[in-house]
Amino acid sequence: MALLLGACGPEATVPEAETLTDTGAATTAAFAAWSAKNVVTTEEGHFLVEGDMRMLDLAEVRRYWESFTNNPNALSVFRVGGADAAWSRADREAITYCIRPTDFGADYDRVVEFMHRAASGWEGAANVKFVHLKALDSSTCNRSNNLVKYNVERNPTFTGLSAGMGFPTYSRPTRFLELGPTSTWTDAELIAVLTHEFGHALGFVHEHDTASGCGMVMTGSYRPLTCYDGRGAMHYPSMPGWLDPSRTLNFISQRDVEGSQALYEAPTNVLSTSSGTVYARKRSTGDLYRRDALVWTLVGGPGQAFVAVGNTLYGQTPGGGYPVQFLGSSWVGIGGNAGQIFACAGALCATDKVTGNVSRYNAATGVWTVIGGPGSRFAATTTQVFGLGPWQDDYTALYSGAGSSWSVVGGGASELVGGGTKMYRLTNDKGLIQRYDGGSTWTSIGYSGRSYVAVGNDVYGLRPDGSFIMKFAGTVWNSIHGSASRIFSSNGYLLAQNLDDTIERYDPVTNTWTNLGKP
Repeated sequence: MALLLGACGPEATVPEAETLTDTGAATTAAFAAWSAKNVVTTEEGHFLVEGDMRMLDLAEVRRYWESFTNNPNALSVFRVGGADAAWSRADREAITYCIRPTDFGADYDRVVEFMHRAASGWEGAANVKFVHLKALDSSTCNRSNNLVKYNVERNPTFTGLSAGMGFPTYSRPTRFLELGPTSTWTDAELIAVLTHEFGHALGFVHEHDTASGCGMVMTGSYRPLTCYDGRGAMHYPSMPGWLDPSRTLNFISQRDVEGSQALYEAPTNVLSTSSGTVYARKRSTGDLYRRDALVWTLVGGPGQAFVAVGNTLYGQTPGGGYPVQFLGSSWVGIGGNAGQIFACAGALCATDKVTGNVSRYNAATGVWTVIGGPGSRFAATTTQVFGLGPWQDDYTALYSGAGSSWSVVGGGASELVGGGTKMYRLTNDKGLIQRYDGGSTWTSIGYSGRSYVAVGNDVYGLRPDGSFIMKFAGTVWNSIHGSASRIFSSNGYLLAQNLDDTIERYDPVTNTWTNLGKP
């Protein structure tokens, strides 16, 4: 059974296919024809390309056009001056923004909420963190405000599902999010547009079906991170290559997860073995440390992801590299290049970056076995593996435990929340968290949150603004901790990363936290 998802962003006019010749005149004419349909000059003298990508000069627009016209494009990062337009380690976990309330009027609170929801999607995929500095939401939340990375404003000239966003390396006055008439958008449209725009905020460009497959050719304007993806968050549903024309909204796909992790790493900053040994990334370097007594010991360099299965520590080399196993003093490769690695009900699983298939690793034999086809998300309880179907609104599936057989156990969802004895999922608009109660029954137990993790028989959530960690108590959610940056589930332990990067471990018996410091 194949498993997959969809993606989402604002619409654009579909450009007609151009036939290019080797003559300079024909190329210039083709660029002019494309520009007439896809490039709009702004009042600041910038250029909105394909509806929402802000570029600063016409030469930049031309380089972008030449790049995608002649090369395949998947999830790709924009490049300026030969370097990725991506956030540095110092900034990627503090991508701050403010919202000008008067621009949105009665729709302000809704925009705040859905900005949190859209941000949480990318934060669940990659090691990035968007931070709403609500105290700066005033008339001074504008392009001159240097206390934030982005300001969010309404563009009164925009109609329909229109928006515009600058890339990370742009100067502050040219790095802002402008939105159309949000009050006229449905919830599904709003989270779709914001998810797409946050993709630009991370440096991702649009996807185009100029060639298929995995010929990931780096150009002067972008660097592909995955194989071509006709379901991705940065792909317009109206553009050639979109795999289901009946679907007009898109969200983060499995390839988006893999590509964003290849660029920014996975959000696996803190983990624990079943015996309680804690590992954590050092934010400034990405190096992995182990907590030994009262000190942190360096055990490895930066990796795309780190996963603990029982008392065994695994990692993945950067940039969509191969899985590795930690032997106590060294690391050894255990397979070929992968898209993503994750804990898989007592084992390690990985996705194939070309086919999308999921394989499970047998640590005793050193053999990888395919257990399923492509999917949009995968997660596991302590005993079962779940996946989401080809498109986010398709279905939720449960692995049989043998061969590559899966059964449908419910409708679609945006994310899966594993790690404990029960599986949970978030609805498509991230408005509800639901618990799997067997058969095809999913029971709603709470509303939107920044993130959720399951530990043992319990489920925990971080409020949308990160102000509290909450624990589900059967019918209500109770606060058990103040503000935090992230929460993690690993081998029966709940761990929290505070705003200052210090790490705390929770004891549910005493309802207390132990501060472990930080690397």
